[in-house]
Amino acid sequence: MERALQIHRVSVADQVAAVLRQRILNGELRPGMPLQEVPMAASLGVSRNTMREATRILSLEGLLKRNAHRGIAVCQLSATDVQEIYSLRRMLEIAAVLGSRSTEIETLSELQQTLEGYERAVRDRDWTRAVEFDLQFHSLLIRFHQNRRLESFYQRVIGELRMGMVLVDRGHNDPGRLVPVHRRIYQLLTAGKLKQCATLLAQHLDDSESRLMRVMNGKSSREHRSAEPSS
Repeated sequence: MERALQIHRVSVADQVAAVLRQRILNGELRPGMPLQEVPMAASLGVSRNTMREATRILSLEGLLKRNAHRGIAVCQLSATDVQEIYSLRRMLEIAAVLGSRSTEIETLSELQQTLEGYERAVRDRDWTRAVEFDLQFHSLLIRFHQNRRLESFYQRVIGELRMGMVLVDRGHNDPGRLVPVHRRIYQLLTAGKLKQCATLLAQHLDDSESRLMRVMNGKSSREHRSAEPSS
């Protein structure tokens, strides 16, 4: 009996969202920058409705934020946002690791494949793809909860970190050092050393939050200095 073919159709809105996503993650569209849907739709040769759907997709991913009075803009994280997101990550990811089982072969296999993709992206110095693999690795950990609603919730939370993590990886003295940490988390997980794995994961999340806060603080300081009138 032949297996049914899976046909994946990509809408025009999905394609537009992909273009905007890349522009956001590579820094062309900066945090806080307002987006004018009509001119942008015209520049891409699509209708306003298509552009609105594309921005809706990116809003769900946490990359854009719509304001009733100011329209839509690239999402800009505050220090409070970062603290709240990482607090949630610690609660969800550490509990997931402690509750994991070595019999969940499919998830462990996907973690291995994600690590390999992460290593390739870092070698190529493709920080946008590296961040996607990084986030995918942590998203896979949430599967150990075996709760699909929790996975969907986590995706919305983690989406807000994409831009910040790209900035962190670009500014890291040696981004390649981040890969062995994930590799060690995976090794401890597969070896069933869950308490050690949870401890390393907690330390990794603490370090990640600290790096992001330093990058954000440095960026804010530079923007403040550039806004000061020259004497």
